[in-house]
Amino acid sequence: MASMLAAVALAGLAGCEGDKGKAQVAVDAGALDAGPALPVVGGKLGAALAEAAAPGGPEKRSPPGSAADGPPENGVFSPQAALAALPKDVPYKLEVIDDGSEPRARLAPKIDPKSEQKLTITLGLRMGGPQGMPNLDFGVSLKAEKPADPPKDGAAAPAAGAAPTKVTAKVTSATLASMSVGGPPKELADALAKLKGSSLRYDLSPANVASNYRPELAKDADPGLQPVLAALGEAIALLTPPLPDKPVGAGAYWMVADRVVVSGAQLPVLRYRVFKIEKVEGDLVSFSVDTRQYAEGADLKLPGPNGEVTLTIDRVDSSGKGTFTWSPSSYAPGTADASQRLQALLVPPGASAQQAAQRSVAQVELTAKFATPAAAQ
Repeated sequence: MASMLAAVALAGLAGCEGDKGKAQVAVDAGALDAGPALPVVGGKLGAALAEAAAPGGPEKRSPPGSAADGPPENGVFSPQAALAALPKDVPYKLEVIDDGSEPRARLAPKIDPKSEQKLTITLGLRMGGPQGMPNLDFGVSLKAEKPADPPKDGAAAPAAGAAPTKVTAKVTSATLASMSVGGPPKELADALAKLKGSSLRYDLSPANVASNYRPELAKDADPGLQPVLAALGEAIALLTPPLPDKPVGAGAYWMVADRVVVSGAQLPVLRYRVFKIEKVEGDLVSFSVDTRQYAEGADLKLPGPNGEVTLTIDRVDSSGKGTFTWSPSSYAPGTADASQRLQALLVPPGASAQQAAQRSVAQVELTAKFATPAAAQ
């Protein structure tokens, strides 16, 4: 059963009729599956998304910039356009669209480095058709790593508050989110139990930017579950809001552009997230987030049975929505409910984009729910 779970986790993103194996396609060639096509978003993506999703919010207005500022209609940037949108040496870009209403305050983490945050995270990772890996429940403990000792050679220490907080999110338990009478088969339960002790290490900057995720499987865990641990990190990152360097209030929204690799797909994308403050209650801030993702280029390289296979990305549709609560004293959201979906139309080597019979649809869907252990019970 452990090997079956690993196989589901690694089920193909893409491939072609004559080249199965690790580059196996999980969905037959054809149109994208049921569901409306994503709208073409033009101009400054953040303003357009936020205004469209904010009933009673700011008055509708034309997005700043020209249509040329917007993302490509087929969801695939050229390498040059991707660099123009976000240079490689720029980790992220944040633009405040609206400051929100009074009272306003500057949001910033105020984490006690000795504190611990415990979460129950229900994670779903579906790759391919309607069948996929069952949802998993993780117990997660987040702590700050002990700061490095100050230099002993007389060198100046970094300015206070400038260095990122190094966070370790450790898996304390893992099981199926829903189980039949009698529980899961023993082999599957044992495979999941061995995820205990796995960890995600990452940096959290003074502006609440999470970066440099490093998943580490526990010693005895099935290596095939590595994509699951990576997806757990993607969920935490998705719901960690980079914060503006200016005071904001309820109704404020801002756009963040950055680069990520989609879990399970190994597809590099430019990700645009629009964070909106729905309400503020003391130190607890309720957010909504809308996401769009665009391929950085038209080439997707995947391992195949006879070596690396290069597929052409003809179209990408990727969007997501979520809500979550954030507190300055926490490493990660306290409660959250989010989903992120990516669909790509892929052309195998040697085929033209017009040869529809040879094209394949690849899908990855990530869902995540966060709760405190008490609330989860």
